[in-house]
Amino acid sequence: MKLNSNSNTIIETCKTVYEPSDDSYLLLENLPAKKGDFCLDVGTGTGILAIELAKRGCRVVAIDINKKAVELAKRNAKLNGIDNLIEFRKSDLFENVPEIFDFIVFNTPYLPVSDKGTLAGAWSGGKNFNTIHRFLSGVGEHLKVNGKFEILISSLTKLNLEKYKNKFEFQKIACKKLFFEEIYVLLGRLKN
Repeated sequence: MKLNSNSNTIIETCKTVYEPSDDSYLLLENLPAKKGDFCLDVGTGTGILAIELAKRGCRVVAIDINKKAVELAKRNAKLNGIDNLIEFRKSDLFENVPEIFDFIVFNTPYLPVSDKGTLAGAWSGGKNFNTIHRFLSGVGEHLKVNGKFEILISSLTKLNLEKYKNKFEFQKIACKKLFFEEIYVLLGRLKN
């Protein structure tokens, strides 16, 4: 068990779920959601982002393709006394998500590797970053008119955003230099 000193959140981890790291904390420090917002945490993992959103007074749906992650996130919400404030679902991106939201966050699989296994899906974006492209292709249908979304990208992520610029405005709002890469938070919103 860990205490995240940035938000006083207790997080239990396990070997089959991605453990919060620099990428998770960079997103955590830059969540623009506010009290009353309806939020979606895609790829919730341990639930650290969903828990923070719920603590801010947001209504939250947290999803993950990994059943073990959904179970762990539920336990972590209970450890933090907010299990009644988050709805958890197993879902491959928007597969089981019919709602529209004020804010959506996704700690994407952004590394250009093709590692296999349930846990590897948390970081393994493959050569074409198909999961990120699937997310960007569907996220607009799940945003309210003034809604926004955040994704985490790396300097190693060779992602062509040009085909999405007719639909979204993008803004780089935070970055962190690591030993072999720079990670950054990309904020997107629907164009008017």
